[in-house]
Amino acid sequence: EAAKTGLESHLASALTDPYGVTEVLAPVPLVRFTQPGSVTDVLFYLYAAGVVVTLLWFFLSYLALRRRVAKGSAPSPDTLEQIHRVADQYGLKVPKQVTVLSGVESAFVCGPLSPVLVLPERAVDDKVILHELLHLKYRDVWAGWLTTALRCLHWCNPFLWFVFDKTGN
Repeated sequence: EAAKTGLESHLASALTDPYGVTEVLAPVPLVRFTQPGSVTDVLFYLYAAGVVVTLLWFFLSYLALRRRVAKGSAPSPDTLEQIHRVADQYGLKVPKQVTVLSGVESAFVCGPLSPVLVLPERAVDDKVILHELLHLKYRDVWAGWLTTALRCLHWCNPFLWFVFDKTGN
């Protein structure tokens, strides 16, 4: 604490007071938007703006994907039968919504609360369907949301973006 105070005391931040008592105003600390008093204040505002911009970018990308998925068509009866056969064979649940989307290279699951199994227009192998049903079973979409939140918090760290890309793959 002494080292931290010694290093930070000369920065004269408008957002923090190294000698002040911490005052809890809400369950989540609130940020006072004041005129930056030092370089650290400017860097904090830049970081916070990066978090907001990255979060907005991911959110708008997700909305665009959901809008595109909503325009998909219903799968053929043969495809539905194939999905039910694979699910029954391995004791997995079939999602409530399955859609076929043009221009998609591979199958994927979209949405954490009401998941949609999205299939390409071409025929899909049983192993691909099994793979996507396992994503549903193990709730991998939620893991994707968690890594997305961490990407937003660590938007300025290229090493962590590399790690998140490897995790996603």
